[in-house]
Amino acid sequence: MEDPPPPPYEEVVRGGGGAVAPIIAPGTQTRLMPLDFNVYGGTAGPFTPSTLYFMGPHQTDKQFALTIHHNSFAQIPRPFIILHDGLTAQDPPVGTATNVWTKGQKRFYDRFVIAAPALADDATLPPVREPLEMVRKGTYWHPIMNMRYSVQVAPAAVSGGGGGGGGGGDERQEFEWQESGSREVSGLGGDSRGWRLVAVADESETLAVCACNGGSLTKFLRFSFRGRGRAAGHFGRTWEVMAVLTGLATWVRSNDLKD
Repeated sequence: MEDPPPPPYEEVVRGGGGAVAPIIAPGTQTRLMPLDFNVYGGTAGPFTPSTLYFMGPHQTDKQFALTIHHNSFAQIPRPFIILHDGLTAQDPPVGTATNVWTKGQKRFYDRFVIAAPALADDATLPPVREPLEMVRKGTYWHPIMNMRYSVQVAPAAVSGGGGGGGGGGDERQEFEWQESGSREVSGLGGDSRGWRLVAVADESETLAVCACNGGSLTKFLRFSFRGRGRAAGHFGRTWEVMAVLTGLATWVRSNDLKD
C-alpha cells in the first residue's frame, strides 16, 4: 500500500551531498526535524540485516539516515542509534543514543545517554548530553515502563510567549515518553498502542506520539509532533532533536526487550 503524499507545508530543499535544509512552515521559525515522519528500512542482502534506516514523511521523501544497532545493549557501550545529517551512514551525526551499561550491572535496558553535537552550520544548536532513564509506574502485576529525560528549553517555552531560538534557554524541563493507547497514538495508523511525549509538569498535553507499524515490512515506526511540539521555535531546535532521539531510543528499547 502506497503512502499518502506528504502534507504541502513540509517543503524540503535538498542541498549538496544529500543534506537537507531546515523545514520552514509559513509564519514560523525554521525547524530541524520534520513534523511528521516514518522510519523506513534500508536495503540489505537476504542474510544480512541492514543497520541503515531512513526518516522522512514519505518513502520518496527521505530526509535523514539512521544507523541502528539492534540487540547491542549488553555489548561494550557504543551508540546504538545515530541520526545522520544526510542520507548515508558516512554523514556526520545530528545526535546519538548510547547505552551506559557496564560489565557487572544486572540491567542494561534502563539508562541511556542522548548526545547532540553542535552543528557546524548552526550556532543556535548547542551541544547537549542528557540521560534518558526508565521510570517505573503502575503496579507489580501491571508494570508501566516510561522513559524520562530533561533538557534546557527555549525562552518561549518558559515564558509562554511566541518566537523561540535554538533551545539553549536557562530553564530545564522534564519530559516523559509514556506508554499509551490513546486516540492520538492509535490515530497514527500503526499499532493501536505506542507512546506519547508529555511535559512532566503538565501531562495533559501531548507534545508528540509514535507507534510501531507492525503491518509493514518496510515502514517500522510512525512519529508525529503534536500541540506545542508542532510550533517551530516554541521549545527550540535542541528540544526537537531530543524528542526524536528519545522517541527512537524508546522504540528500539521496546523491540529489543521483545527479542
